[in-house]
Amino acid sequence: MQTVLIIALLVQNRRHNRAKADVQRQYAEITHAARLALIGEITASVAHEVTQPLSAILSNVETAELLLSQPTPNIGMVREILKDVRQDDLRADSIVRRLRTLLRKRELQLEDVDVNALTSSVLALILPDAVRRNILIRTALDPALPRASADPVHLQQVLLNLVINAMDSMKATPLEHRVLEIRTERSPGAHLTVTVLDKGEGFEPAKRDKLFDSFYTTKNEGLGLGLSIARSIVRLHGGAIWAENRLGGGAAFAFTLPFKGP
Repeated sequence: MQTVLIIALLVQNRRHNRAKADVQRQYAEITHAARLALIGEITASVAHEVTQPLSAILSNVETAELLLSQPTPNIGMVREILKDVRQDDLRADSIVRRLRTLLRKRELQLEDVDVNALTSSVLALILPDAVRRNILIRTALDPALPRASADPVHLQQVLLNLVINAMDSMKATPLEHRVLEIRTERSPGAHLTVTVLDKGEGFEPAKRDKLFDSFYTTKNEGLGLGLSIARSIVRLHGGAIWAENRLGGGAAFAFTLPFKGP
């Protein structure tokens, strides 16, 4: 009887572990799909950003070939051209690396993360799109911000979603008022806070509680999963996420993350 009970418990435990693993895989699939959709929204700007250094490299190589074909080549100028080629190559490589990291599918893996550096990386990725939309980006990053225990890829997804939403909200904002601001600061209770502020239309106060619901969206296109997934990611990190209308117009979306240390 005892043996049968033990076997039954083992089978039940195996089923529980299998179900848990299935849920984790499904979550990873959905999160990855949403991340791909986010990247798709800025593909045109990213492609333009990669094309620029590649075009510059081609132009410099052609110039270097002409110089080297001369009877007495100007080696000093060729060295300067090669220096420019190297810088353009590193620029293009940096963009591709950031994209490759975001496009990779992965389950939640906690690491010690420099949130300020991660924020700067996301802003570098969306900068071409912000320039195209005539949006000025400002930052107020706390230099003494402690490192957070977080998954860097999933955290980038949260921030990228909030930033793209903020830019979308400023379509009707006059050009001179299109300002996107990112703030990081230490909060009470061993938490840090990241805030994304815009000068857009804000949201209806009565619908505030629905903003993070699955399939709720104010956009003409989209599934309404971005903020819902962002909330899930933040909660898995032990944090919270919320939204507020700003007194001067626009909205502020903020989330917290726990950190380790004093």
